[in-house]
Amino acid sequence: MKPRHPTAQLVALLLAALVAGLAACDRPPHRPRKPVRQRKRPDRVQAAAVAIRFSNSGVEPGSTRLGYDRLRVSAVFADADRRDTHLLPDLVGTTLRGRRIQGMDSCVRTAGPWLTRVNRPHARPKTYLQLLDVGNLTITAGERRLPLRISLVPSLFSAVRGVRYDGDVDHSRTWLAAPALRLSATGGDGVAAFTARVPVPRPVRLTHVGGQAVRGGAVSGLAPHENLSIRWGSVDGDADLQVLVGNEQGEGIDWLRCRLRDDGAFTVPAVLLDTLPERREGQPWLVVLVRSKTASIPSFPGRPLRLELVDSVRVR
Repeated sequence: MKPRHPTAQLVALLLAALVAGLAACDRPPHRPRKPVRQRKRPDRVQAAAVAIRFSNSGVEPGSTRLGYDRLRVSAVFADADRRDTHLLPDLVGTTLRGRRIQGMDSCVRTAGPWLTRVNRPHARPKTYLQLLDVGNLTITAGERRLPLRISLVPSLFSAVRGVRYDGDVDHSRTWLAAPALRLSATGGDGVAAFTARVPVPRPVRLTHVGGQAVRGGAVSGLAPHENLSIRWGSVDGDADLQVLVGNEQGEGIDWLRCRLRDDGAFTVPAVLLDTLPERREGQPWLVVLVRSKTASIPSFPGRPLRLELVDSVRVR
């Protein structure tokens, strides 16, 4: 059998293509299928809260005896819904809970517990909040080094679980001699190793309350229904400064919180103090001065690293 001529092959191919095209013209037009609507996953982020708190030797809320200089650290790192990230500071404890005060030398009234060390948020999370293991976590100040302990946080509301980091150092005033404290993690749970740095502000110390020199963390004999003047011994133009005044009641206090201009002196008006429960025997007021700085942590939004220097005076 003789092979087909190339021209005949080309004609056959063209005829086949023409027939296929005519057949396609007889098909109904293609109608794309409607996409299946899927529920969107909540908008989740990695967030953190780290509280480093140095307390001068003196009184602590709920304590009747003098203590000693103490540095305490608590930290959590979370995979959380954006709507729940504000709960993280409650998991490490914070002195300055409450809405931000806009003006300098301004005060707000707040009713609620004194938060120094807690392990559950004050509100229910919108969805699950997973606390992450970021490896070994360490605080350093110059040559001083504090490895933090890791502990399991029990399930709260069946929605918060994971780990928290804690550490403390007594007689720790020498840590404030370093220009900055460093927070370092080796990484884990999808978080890369990181190092963060927060500057150390100038030490803070209350020297006079109500016109009286502070002795042994206390003053006494102040007249009721009068302005309360406070003075402190150093100023720092680069740090935030707040004072809290409250009447201790068991494990909590009812308090005023004031944002201060760091100029060495402030007076709390009597009209604001009169909104607090009265001082009584066994229930003095507590005046707490807090100087603080914040810093960022790589891979986490905002400035979640907070260093607070705290001095407290009991007003009998």
